[in-house]
Amino acid sequence: MAADRLSLKSLGNRLQQKRGSMGIRAAAGEIGISPATLSRIENGRVPDLDTLKKVCRWLEVDPSEYLGSAPEARSSKEASLQVVFKKDRAVTQATSKALGKLIVAAYQQFSKIDAAGHQ
Repeated sequence: MAADRLSLKSLGNRLQQKRGSMGIRAAAGEIGISPATLSRIENGRVPDLDTLKKVCRWLEVDPSEYLGSAPEARSSKEASLQVVFKKDRAVTQATSKALGKLIVAAYQQFSKIDAAGHQ
């Protein structure tokens, strides 16, 4: 539920709390991201999905806490997909939504095809 999700500020605070007196380079190395990326997240910047997954794994939390999707709402066999566009004034909100729907539809269609190309 979107109302229950944690904020990115709380993600940064959680990172700072867990690393405590550990240096930013050491923590970033454990997480598998650059020190600059860790610093940006701690300062409230939005990480990409791959980075969020790494950070959440290190924090031992479910990424859905920050994305707003309830993990119990989807089956373990059902794939999850989120489309995120960086803030770009050249792309309208309507266009972003339409592109997101197109990407999700394509993903769903291609997820039905096995490695050999058969449905």
